[in-house]
Amino acid sequence: MKKQYIKHFFKIGAMSAGGGPLILALVYIFLMQSGTVETLSISKIIAEILSSLILAFIAGGCSVVYTIEKLSLMGATFLHSSVLCLNYLIIYAANGWISRSVSSILWFIGIYLVIYFVIWTIIYLSIRHSVGKLNQKLQK
Repeated sequence: MKKQYIKHFFKIGAMSAGGGPLILALVYIFLMQSGTVETLSISKIIAEILSSLILAFIAGGCSVVYTIEKLSLMGATFLHSSVLCLNYLIIYAANGWISRSVSSILWFIGIYLVIYFVIWTIIYLSIRHSVGKLNQKLQK
């Protein structure tokens, strides 16, 4: 693997890592407000903060696949979505955020794929629109 890809992975991963604990804090606030969770042990809080940091680091860093010229857009998207799904699935199961039953895992994967497809489509269309506008300006 090229050195530039590893450097990109760690750079983007480090920038993204701060978002994980922030999102976790928001989840805790919503759970507290709904009365779902009232108390948590210190060890559980530490484990979940660290795992959310790792989750965000990997999620941000794996965007490096879109900079690898040898990969087609379809290949990069497949690799990106697979790494993210596996990342989320392992962390969620390890923290007990989802049940480890086959049906729960299949539901998780199904919901993940729908959300990933919607977000990917929005980003793709946005970039395509921006490129179209840029091309129009260049043609003038």
